[in-house]
Amino acid sequence: MPGQQLYLSTPIIRIVARDPISLDVNAKFSDAAALLSAGTFHHLPIVDGQVLVGMLSASDIVGLTSSLGDGNDEASRNFIDRNYRVADLMTKDPITISDRATFADAAQKLSAGGFHCLPIVDQREHLVGVVTTTDLVGHMLTGTVEEQHFSAQGDHVQALESVYEAAQMYLHSGLAEDERIRLEAALDNVRETSAA
Repeated sequence: MPGQQLYLSTPIIRIVARDPISLDVNAKFSDAAALLSAGTFHHLPIVDGQVLVGMLSASDIVGLTSSLGDGNDEASRNFIDRNYRVADLMTKDPITISDRATFADAAQKLSAGGFHCLPIVDQREHLVGVVTTTDLVGHMLTGTVEEQHFSAQGDHVQALESVYEAAQMYLHSGLAEDERIRLEAALDNVRETSAA
């Protein structure tokens, strides 16, 4: 079914917010706690400059504060800030996904990994976005990229667009074999759509 195939091949970077909130690796514990408690998110990318170096979750914060008793009073926060930095608490070298990955790639990685958040990085390992299971479910329910209810003509236009994107990735990537396969699949899809 061309519509479903195109839906799954949506570039993941199209359905997430770019430039997510992140925190420097040398930041204090209280900075991370404040960001996570004030935001509507539960995962915080940790960067060194622009390079992703770790992930910190709300449960990491709760785990540390609960191990110290009442981590919400000022004395506890000061103790934690004196003794811990974000680098001490974060998950180092987190599993990531490329900014060239698709919806299907992200869904597969999230469903297999036992975690609910994937940082999105470019070829230089710079953080460019974050995708969560909530993002994927939301996209499936709302169709934020207009790929769920195409006319036959719309299917054909979208198929041609996917060929162009696949060709661009092939021409500008170091993963020639993988991108060649993706380009061939996109070309086959165009042939099938054109024949229909």
